[in-house]
Amino acid sequence: MIDSEDSDPNEAIVIWRPDDQTIADWEYETDAGTRTTAEDNSDCPPDAQLVVVAFRSTLADAWPDWQDADPDVLFEEAGQRDINRYGFPEQRLEPIEPGALDAQWLDGLADRLADAGWDVTHKTTTLDVQQFGESYRITADGTVDGDGDHRTPLENLVEMEQS
Repeated sequence: MIDSEDSDPNEAIVIWRPDDQTIADWEYETDAGTRTTAEDNSDCPPDAQLVVVAFRSTLADAWPDWQDADPDVLFEEAGQRDINRYGFPEQRLEPIEPGALDAQWLDGLADRLADAGWDVTHKTTTLDVQQFGESYRITADGTVDGDGDHRTPLENLVEMEQS
């Protein structure tokens, strides 16, 4: 999920969606005192559905095997591990494919390769590229799979795009 109102969102994981709580129920502490999610989202009705998230990068750093946890205990376990949990109105969250944010750099590479005459199939987290009878797959982590004369130039191009 991402915050649809954030111009530079971080990937968030829904760790709890309590059926009986609204954004008016979610309180958190700030330097100025206690606030609710409803107060920070005046454009949403206070009885909007509450969704609690943690950011994927924080989960991964503090709890490397969080993906193996039972979904019913994600919220509690995140709290026990001092992972920040954030309340959002459900309508502000937009689903994304896992890893999509990490793969945004592939957009520029896809354009660059297409402009150079490559046949490019752009999936969210991979590029499948073909030219001169050679096929390659480039993944979001920068791996170039495929054998042929153009592998090394593609690896060099990937390195330039990622930096």
